[in-house]
Amino acid sequence: MKLKLWILALLAAACASAPPGSPAPAEPALVFITSTPAPAGTATEEALPFRDLSTVTPTPTATEAPPTATAAIPTATGLPVAATQPPKQSSAPQPTQPPAIPLSPVTDASSAEQAVVDLSNAQRAQYGLPPLARDETLMTIAHGRSADMVARGYFDHYDPVTGAPLGKNAVLGAGFGRAGENTYWSSAALANLPAQAVAWFMNDAPHRDNILNTGYTALGVGIVWNGVGGWVLTQDFGGP
Repeated sequence: MKLKLWILALLAAACASAPPGSPAPAEPALVFITSTPAPAGTATEEALPFRDLSTVTPTPTATEAPPTATAAIPTATGLPVAATQPPKQSSAPQPTQPPAIPLSPVTDASSAEQAVVDLSNAQRAQYGLPPLARDETLMTIAHGRSADMVARGYFDHYDPVTGAPLGKNAVLGAGFGRAGENTYWSSAALANLPAQAVAWFMNDAPHRDNILNTGYTALGVGIVWNGVGGWVLTQDFGGP
């Protein structure tokens, strides 16, 4: 009995210590944090899905444009085709200034081919050498060589499959005893191509030697458009 009275007294004292009208103390809440939110204003880093780009074909955007040629870029194979008999090398004196040779206007590939013949002979005249005769058999061979390079996508004196010297074989097969060949590629306008090609040949020793070779008596020229922005030009030389 005394124990019960003592417990009741303690409870009464505890109630008297709290201010009237105060709410009962709340039990503390348990908060479970499952993730950390990203700070505002910054991007969260996420793993990007893997994409195999090796099989993706790029699609041009509206701002892309196909490249255009801004300047003529001449190239050449650099070496003339050797003949079965070594051609004679020119030992002519320093060039003199011959009378100007009037050239017909270049309006198509045929007129450009003739201009190359005329300009080559003008260079020979400066060294006191006789002109090379335009030979229709060599013209056909040279045109065929240019057309073959365009059709099969190569630029060389030699067949890309067999390695055969195509120009040399064709010229010697036509009955000439000596053969030589110059080749040239350029994106120049057709009207400018003959002068550009001959100037390039004359500034490169092996090509210049073909033009000034005293063992050659005939010349053929073939010019063919490659369909993608350039001209392929071939000179084939023949001699007895």
